[in-house]
Amino acid sequence: MTPNDSTACESEAEGTLDSRAWRVLLVDEHRLLREVVRVIVDASDAFEVVGEAVNAAQALQRIATLEPDLVITDLALPDSNGVKFIKAFLALRPQAAVLVLTAIQDEERASVAMKAGARGYILKNAGRVELLTALREVAAGRRYLCKALSASPRRVRAGRGSGQDTVQNLTDRQRELLRSVASGCRNKDIALRLGVSVKAVQHQRERLSNLLNLRGAAALTLYAARTGLLSEP
Repeated sequence: MTPNDSTACESEAEGTLDSRAWRVLLVDEHRLLREVVRVIVDASDAFEVVGEAVNAAQALQRIATLEPDLVITDLALPDSNGVKFIKAFLALRPQAAVLVLTAIQDEERASVAMKAGARGYILKNAGRVELLTALREVAAGRRYLCKALSASPRRVRAGRGSGQDTVQNLTDRQRELLRSVASGCRNKDIALRLGVSVKAVQHQRERLSNLLNLRGAAALTLYAARTGLLSEP
């Protein structure tokens, strides 16, 4: 999801921010970066940094005692692949949210991270406002893709042999479905919004994936963001 997206899932109200500050765990090998991020996060009433870790092993060891609601992690960890860490973290703490904060500006890496379970992907050269926006979005159960990737001028193609099947060729129903998927809505939420059955939504998602030659919510999210669909009213 991008900052311009106004779409929200009605049934995800329980996942929005409440009066209790979200417990945040920072995972990055660079002390200075952790200190800066801590200052920004702690300045918000909605979030509180409860711990830090320099690598994946240390972060996983601290989950039981810290009980984080959200982890901010780099992809380049000194002892582990960041994607593997995301999977390991969510296996131990499935109810938590993951926000990737990295210097790696690559849409494929973003897609892989989101497929692994990350809700958001933001670059380290982003500003304070965008970091807090990303935190609020992932805490609310929605996806967030940093501006640097979602606003990239490089044209996204649907896939080999389907270049003409751009977002402009989709029907209104397909555009709404794509927007909902990119916003992190579940099939039953989409079914309620569109007034159809869950089975119908599954069938429509499969047809949309085949049309665009894209597989998975992460790939569809990136496509929606890069084609400007999420900025539409």
